[in-house]
Amino acid sequence: MTTPRVGKRGIRVTAGCVSPLADYLLDTSFLIDYFNEVAEGTVGPARRFRATLPGASKLCVSIVSLAELIEGAGDATAVEQELLRLARVVGLHHQHGTRAGLMQQRARARGIRMGENDAWIAATAALAQLTIIGDDDRAFANRPAVAYVNFRAARV
Repeated sequence: MTTPRVGKRGIRVTAGCVSPLADYLLDTSFLIDYFNEVAEGTVGPARRFRATLPGASKLCVSIVSLAELIEGAGDATAVEQELLRLARVVGLHHQHGTRAGLMQQRARARGIRMGENDAWIAATAALAQLTIIGDDDRAFANRPAVAYVNFRAARV
C-alpha cells in the first residue's frame, strides 16, 4: 500500500489514483506542531500543510489526542478552547474498542507494536473514513483501512 500524499490543491494521490480529499483526523503530532507554530508566529510544515486543505474540509480530532494535548499543556483550558476552534472532537464507542483491538492484534501478528493511543486514533479514522494527518509513519502508514498523510513529507 502506498502512503497517500497531498498535492498543492489538497488532492490525495495513492498508487496513481487521484480523488478529492475532504475529511481529516488531525493526529497529536500535527496538532503539537501546529499550535507551536501559531504561538511562535511562524509558518512551518503544519501551517503550510493546513493552508493546502480544501476550504470545505471537515477537520476532526480524536478525544485521545485531546487528552494527550492536555496532559502536556500548561493551561488545559486554553488548549481545549484552541482545539475546539480548529476541529470537531470525535468521541469513542464500543465499535472503536473492537476496531482498535483488532488493529493491535493484526500488528502483533506481523511482529509490530502499535501503541494503544495510536490504535484508538487509527480506529476512529477508519470507522469515520477520515484521513489521518500526522507525523508518525510507524503508527499509521501501511495500516489496513487507514488513510494517512505525513504532513512533513507531503509535497505542498
